[in-house]
Amino acid sequence: MGESSPFRKRLIRWLEDNRGFIILVFCLPASFLFDTCLQLRNWFRRTFLSAPEKHDERVRDIQRRIRRWGDQPKDKRKPMCTSRPNWLSLSTTFFQKDQCEKIPVDLYNILSLDEERQVVRVEPMVSVGDITRYLIPRGYTLAVTLEIADATCGGLGLGVGMTTYSHRVGFYQEAVESWDVLLGDGSLVHATKDNEHSDLYYALPWSHGSLGLLVAMELKIIPVKPYLKLKYIPVHGQKAYCDMMRDLSGALDKTAKLPDYLEATVFSKDEAVVMVGNFTDVTDPKEKAKINHVASWYKPWFYKHVETFLQKGEDYEYIPLREYLLRHNRAIFWVVESMIPFGNNPIFRLLFGWLLPPKPAFLKFTTTPGVRAMTFAKQVFQDIVLPMTVLEKSVDRAEQLFDTYPILIYPCRIYDHGPAMGQLRPPRKDQMCPGTNYGMFYDLGVYGVPGPVKRRERYDPVHAMRSMEK
Repeated sequence: MGESSPFRKRLIRWLEDNRGFIILVFCLPASFLFDTCLQLRNWFRRTFLSAPEKHDERVRDIQRRIRRWGDQPKDKRKPMCTSRPNWLSLSTTFFQKDQCEKIPVDLYNILSLDEERQVVRVEPMVSVGDITRYLIPRGYTLAVTLEIADATCGGLGLGVGMTTYSHRVGFYQEAVESWDVLLGDGSLVHATKDNEHSDLYYALPWSHGSLGLLVAMELKIIPVKPYLKLKYIPVHGQKAYCDMMRDLSGALDKTAKLPDYLEATVFSKDEAVVMVGNFTDVTDPKEKAKINHVASWYKPWFYKHVETFLQKGEDYEYIPLREYLLRHNRAIFWVVESMIPFGNNPIFRLLFGWLLPPKPAFLKFTTTPGVRAMTFAKQVFQDIVLPMTVLEKSVDRAEQLFDTYPILIYPCRIYDHGPAMGQLRPPRKDQMCPGTNYGMFYDLGVYGVPGPVKRRERYDPVHAMRSMEK
């Protein structure tokens, strides 16, 4: 054992030092084949096994399974969960589903679009990629979505989600019109904010599926145009970009004219690019020359493209809306750079960019618990929601604890729905925007390899996160 330990350490160090080559030769092709098989399986399910008109029949089948579980003696009844494998989830957590009663919830369909009410009804496993592909050609998109195509509508609803539109509407949960949920006794409940199940309506977000099995949901949609006019504003000085985000988000003035989309990417404590986007059509031939298909496989990773404006100065371009919404998908924000350091090289993008991103499901499916523990001990994947008043302090603290850039800033409303209305504490009075029923908060997105890990210094991820939370 003593002899194998040094060899194991050398092997791990070699794998770390050459991870880009290993991922290129093995992981990317295998991930592509893996994803192709998943897509074919999903297509087969949607086409032949799960037509939207059979939704009620599928729900009744799930009900029967739940009631059969409930009929077991209590001393033999195991905890209940869905049968969806851990590796299909985007969450970094794993738990022992083999110790639970696993209920299949294979619900992947878009059920209906109500343009008059401006809602779309979906089953929980519909992905962000699926729903944007369906809605945008019809002139709509979800009020709140996520930048990763594999995220599911149900996962975002029962967890937490926000986007660069959240300074206008708040968290993903604010865009949920209703939930259809199967409870532990098999009963089907339709929960809205103003019916007899309103307590459940407010409790489901952040519950991560612990209160029932979600079988359908109605989501608010917004009318859109085909393109987003995105202005890039390079800002030098921490106070300058923090003040700009407070002004543009309406945190200080409820009457301020809000852009459709707003975000900032911070490249160092004193340098950031603020992005302001608005829906538009592009008909003028001269303006068409400024269309940028940022999602094309040969294009620079989006955050690298954004960084160039620190030198080029303020400018704008037009981005097809779906490509903007999924702008961070190819590089999984900037996590892929830690896997493939040469991944943004123009030659690599041209020859192999179409293989990106490595599918999170594949990476989780093929890793052992030991490898996962090592990976998460050496990387950070954190979204921290804080009030706008502490923006400068949080950037300073993130640099001190994690020492990794870029950092994302997404402003987000948090509404005061009253006491005991869900699992999210309402804003304090001093955090409220004057004259409104919401406070302006923001998501600080810290992803990637912390500086101490890059320098091969000692790093305690638990201590770093606990310190950030304080």
